[in-house]
Amino acid sequence: MTAVDTICQRRKSSAPHPGVDIVEHINGSFGRWQLRTILLIFLCKIPTAWFMACIIYTAPYPQRGELVCHSASWNGSHVVEGRSSMLHSRNTDRLFSVQVCNAYAQSLSQTFVQHYAQTWNATTSTQETMPCEKVEHNTAYKSLITQFDLICSRRVLVAVTQSFHALGALLGGLLAHQALRHISPRRLMLLGMLGQIFCGNLTGLVDTYQLHIYFRCLTSVCCTVMYTAGHFILTDITSGKARILVVTLSELFWSIGLVLLPAISIYFNNWSHLYVAISSSLIVLVWLHRWITDAPRWLLRQQRVEPALRMLLESATYNNRMVPLTLDVQLTVYAAELSAKPKSNYCQIWDKETKRRQLIYIHLIWGCAQVLYNIILLMIRSLGEAQVHVNTAALGFAEMVGVFVGLYFILYTRRYFRWAGNLMIVAGLCTYLVWLLPESDRNSRRVGLELIFWMLLKFANSASIAVLTTCTGEMVSPEKRVLLMLSVVSFGRLCLVFSPLLSTLTVIHRLLPITIIATVGWVYGIAMRFLNRYYWNTEQLQVGQVPTPNTYRRNSAVILRRCSTASSDVSGYSNELIRNFEQNVAVSIADLWHINFNTIHECDSLTEVNEAAVKPHSSMHSI
Repeated sequence: MTAVDTICQRRKSSAPHPGVDIVEHINGSFGRWQLRTILLIFLCKIPTAWFMACIIYTAPYPQRGELVCHSASWNGSHVVEGRSSMLHSRNTDRLFSVQVCNAYAQSLSQTFVQHYAQTWNATTSTQETMPCEKVEHNTAYKSLITQFDLICSRRVLVAVTQSFHALGALLGGLLAHQALRHISPRRLMLLGMLGQIFCGNLTGLVDTYQLHIYFRCLTSVCCTVMYTAGHFILTDITSGKARILVVTLSELFWSIGLVLLPAISIYFNNWSHLYVAISSSLIVLVWLHRWITDAPRWLLRQQRVEPALRMLLESATYNNRMVPLTLDVQLTVYAAELSAKPKSNYCQIWDKETKRRQLIYIHLIWGCAQVLYNIILLMIRSLGEAQVHVNTAALGFAEMVGVFVGLYFILYTRRYFRWAGNLMIVAGLCTYLVWLLPESDRNSRRVGLELIFWMLLKFANSASIAVLTTCTGEMVSPEKRVLLMLSVVSFGRLCLVFSPLLSTLTVIHRLLPITIIATVGWVYGIAMRFLNRYYWNTEQLQVGQVPTPNTYRRNSAVILRRCSTASSDVSGYSNELIRNFEQNVAVSIADLWHINFNTIHECDSLTEVNEAAVKPHSSMHSI
C-alpha cells in the first residue's frame, strides 16, 4: 500500500465533523505547542506581582528611634537630644506613631532648664502637645516615607500611592479591551512589556511625589495591558478542561511572585533601586517574547488567514496532529463566519436573560474579593518591619494552597460556589478570634499568632477568586462572557481605588482593618451561597453511598444472573464469549444500588457493554 493510499484512508477520519471549530480541531485542547506559550505568559505575571506588592518594601513603617521630632516652638538643636530619648522610652509602636508627630510641652520646658540652668514656669500639662516643625529620619533604608516625608498628616499619601496603582489597573483593563479590536494580542503584550520597563524605571527615579504616583499609575496601566493580552491568548489556544486548569493555575504565578519578592528586596537598601530592579527584569521576557504565539481566532476575525494558517501548521507539527488537506479553504470559511457574527454590547448583559439580581450579586462578590486580595497583602506591613519578609512569603504560600483548593472545588464538586462561600464564611468568622489574643509587645510570638489569621483569610479568599475567575462566565451565554468578565473585574478594580485607605485605620486600633476585611469576607461568602442556588457543575455526579464488599458481591451476582437469563443475545453466544462477557461487564455504583428498579434497562445496557467488549475478540478470529 502506497503512502497516498494511506493518506486517502485517513482523510475521512482526520477531517473535522460539521460544526466543530477548525482551530480547536488542529490545536487540540492542550499540547507541547501550547505549553511553551503558557509558561512564558505565566512568567510575565511575576514582575507584575512584584510591582503591585513592592509598596510593602518601598514604604515600611518607621521603627522607634528612626525619627526625631523638632518642635515648632523651639529651634531644634537643643531639643533633639531630649526628644530622641523620649522616643526610645515608648513601649509600643502605636504610642510611638502618635508621639512622633507631636512633642510634649512639659518635656520641652525641662529640656530648656537643663540647657540654660534657669527657672522655668512649667505650668502646662504633660498632655499638652506641640506639632513638629521638622522630622529627622535616622534610618539606613531610604524609603518612600523618608524621601517624601510621608508621616503624620501626610501618612495617608502612602495609601494614595497604592490607590493610583489600582486606578491604573482599571484604566489598563478598559484600554486593553478597546485596543484588542485593532492590535493583535501578541503585539499588545509586547507594548505592555516595553511600557512597564520605561514607566517603571521612571517611577523609581523621579524626585517628586506627584511624578511618582503619576508614573506608578502609568506603569500599572502597562502591567494590566500586558497580562490582559496574555490572558486573551491563553483562552484562545486552549479548550475544555485544559482551559480550566490554565486559567486557574495562572493565579499561582502571582503567589510565586510574592514568595520571590522578599528575596529580591534584601539586596537593595534604596526604594528607587528596588523599582529599577523590578522593572528591568522584564527585559528578559522581551527577549523571550519571540516564542509567544498569537491568538489564531483573532487573526481569522481580522481576515488574516495566512498568518493563522502558518500558526496552525506549527501547532500541528509540535503536537503531532492530523491536518486536513483543505485547511486553507476551511480557515477562509471560518474567518468569514467569525467576521459575520454580530458584536455584543455591554447592555446585552442586562437583558434579563440572566436575572439582574444575580448579576448584582456577582459584581459585589468580585468587588469584595478583589479588595481582600490586595488589602490583606498590603496590610501585612502593620505586623512590623522585622518580620515583613517572612510574613510576605507566608501569605504567598497560603495563596498557593488556596489556588489548588479552588481548583479542586471547580473540578470535583457540584456546588463550587457553595463550597467557596462556606470556606470564606468560616475564615471570616474565625478571624474575629484575633481580638482574644493577649495584649503584649509586638514580639515574634505575637506577630506569628496574628499572622495565622491573615493567612487564613488569604487562603480562603484565594480559593474563592480561583472559583470566580473560572466560573463567572457560566452565568451568561458564550458570546457575552468576555463583556461580563470585563464588567466584574472593572468593578472590582474600582473598589480597589478606595480600599487602600483602610490602612490608615491602624491609627485608631491596629486590629480594626483586619476586623473590617473579615466582615467583608463572610458577607461576600453568604452572597456566593445565594448564587449556588442557580449555578453548579451538572457534569459532576453527586457522590452516593459507598457499598461494602459484601453488598457489592451480592448485588453484582444478582445483576449477572438476571442478565444471563433475560438476554437472548448473550445466551446465544458461545461459552467463551459468555465468560468474556462476565469478566468485562461494568456498572456504575448507582446501578449497583438500584438493581430492584431498573432490571430491563440494566440488562440492555450491559448487553451493549458486552457487545463492545466481544467485538474486538471476534474480529481477531476473523483475521
